[in-house]
Amino acid sequence: MASQARKYGLGLVFATQAPKGLHNRIPGNAATQFFGLLTSMTQIDAAQEMARAKGSPITDVGRLTTGQFYAAIAGGEFVKMQAPICLSHHPKSPLSSEEVVDRAIRGASAARRS
Repeated sequence: MASQARKYGLGLVFATQAPKGLHNRIPGNAATQFFGLLTSMTQIDAAQEMARAKGSPITDVGRLTTGQFYAAIAGGEFVKMQAPICLSHHPKSPLSSEEVVDRAIRGASAARRS
């Protein structure tokens, strides 16, 4: 799909917390790549390997802070960047299953009242 999309001038966004899980042809067909904080050594190694292929070491990808990313465009090396933070609150950890269900129920109730 990635190679066909590029062939026809379409843009795709692949977002993953597991770069090792992407098919090896996807990064090769991606014009722009971003890496944020990675915590698994397997994923850190995979990201560093992809960056080395572009000629740029990203030694601290396991220690990035909020809003920091490594970014690379087609034919370019990875550079560290700071992205503005979204203005909404984002907790450090994902919601629990119970919190997700609670928010879904509250959202459905609000939609019925409208």
